[in-house]
Amino acid sequence: MPARLPHQSPVITFYSTWDGRRTYVNPDTVVRTLRQRRIPDDGHILDIGFGNGEIALAVARSFPNACIEGIDLTEHNVRMAEARAAEQRIENISFWVDDADTWQPPVVHYNAIYAMQVMQFIAEPDALLRKILASLRPGGAFLFATPFLPPNANLHPLFLDVYRRVIPNSFHYRTENGWYDSLFDAGFERIYTAKAHWDPASQSPDWQETYRQTVAEHGVDFEKARRQTWGGLISARKPKGAA
Repeated sequence: MPARLPHQSPVITFYSTWDGRRTYVNPDTVVRTLRQRRIPDDGHILDIGFGNGEIALAVARSFPNACIEGIDLTEHNVRMAEARAAEQRIENISFWVDDADTWQPPVVHYNAIYAMQVMQFIAEPDALLRKILASLRPGGAFLFATPFLPPNANLHPLFLDVYRRVIPNSFHYRTENGWYDSLFDAGFERIYTAKAHWDPASQSPDWQETYRQTVAEHGVDFEKARRQTWGGLISARKPKGAA
């Protein structure tokens, strides 16, 4: 595996002791989106940054004839996900340590690739998008979930600060339209978003306290900030005629 990039050490340290209790995206939403993208039942699917493995295992159960793979930065998460797979007797799945920033993917290989709550940790997301496109088969789909910056650029300093505080070691955020531009520039088409409002009241007490404190420090009205706190699951397709 290539050497770590400087920004990765705190991420690896955090996830090397993570208890794996929380999955930040509903696995059923990922499965449903893969179905909507008409991923074949016997397809080849990659999970980038699988974390505790819950989403990858849900996909493997829903696509029992498919080959599911997962890459993640830490051995800790590999062991955790493998243990869950063994407990659930799921065999059409494999996990290993690899780094999305330096990942060297096979060309024209996958029917679908997804990255749930990963893009905010990537140093060069545009480079990753190009690699993902090259690794997808024609008509294949890429899905990712991430928090959005609001359209109002005046609020960007606040939300960059909020997200960095409530999502440890993260640093890369864009507006929804910014991600669309990046996907189109990489060569994707048919891009859609399933948007989700991150209501602070539905988050953990520590999350809420950090959010409120940050909003107050920036002198922004809490209700105005709350209404702008959105994320989403974006899905895009590689053109069927692409190589």
